[in-house]
Amino acid sequence: MLAPSPVVKQTAKNALSPCYLTAIAVSCLLLFIYCIGGLIASMVSVFADLTGYIITLVLIAIFALSPLTLGVLYYFRRLIWEGRDSVLIIFKYFSSLDEYKRALHFTFLIFLRLVITALVTFSPCIVVWVLSNDAFYEALGMSLPIWASNLWALNSVIAIFSSFVLVFIMLRFYLAPFIFVASDDIDSAEAVNMSSIISKRTGGDFFGLVLSFAGWIVISLFVAPLVFTVPYFAASYCVHCRFAITAYNRDVDRFNASSTPSYSTDEF
Repeated sequence: MLAPSPVVKQTAKNALSPCYLTAIAVSCLLLFIYCIGGLIASMVSVFADLTGYIITLVLIAIFALSPLTLGVLYYFRRLIWEGRDSVLIIFKYFSSLDEYKRALHFTFLIFLRLVITALVTFSPCIVVWVLSNDAFYEALGMSLPIWASNLWALNSVIAIFSSFVLVFIMLRFYLAPFIFVASDDIDSAEAVNMSSIISKRTGGDFFGLVLSFAGWIVISLFVAPLVFTVPYFAASYCVHCRFAITAYNRDVDRFNASSTPSYSTDEF
């Protein structure tokens, strides 16, 4: 059993307290760059409508914001266990072509799993949408049936259910970013696989941790509080991940499962 969320959050607070101003500076820089990315996508939408906006936003998220976010996570992990670094270390994965390619490889692995999972979980929504679309019946030389015009309500319910399913499936990979930034030598696929194994035992605890931030998430809708929420949540996430790996290794040792892989918490 992992430490409860209040313990995780208090540990994160203690780690942040000597350098909270620097952590806030990192958050401000991250949010500023996110806003720039959103502004660029909005400018593209003026000439390329909603489709252009979405495509641009996805490209910016993959090729710019994802390596940056991994760099921010790298900063907070080192802040808690290895001492302070320059704020500029958040650009670690832009520092060389090899680092950038490594970050992109990890991002593509997660993104591919997200897309495939979303296509599967939302397939009922797609079917219902097709059945309620005029174009589908026009192609068949038919008029839209009366019963089909009411399917939009059913589609809304299915979409909500599919969203919850998607979140719980992707929860398997919540440890992957932490494991990835913890070691410069670890392969992206190995980080994803390790997360999938360990999260079977700890995913519920992480979900509880996220729920405990509900109040912070609500006030962050006003944007400005994000400069405080980001470092607090990032530090809590790192602490939880460290506890999760430690608990997993302890369980492996307890049951003498010599064939089961364990992972050094000294490294992570």
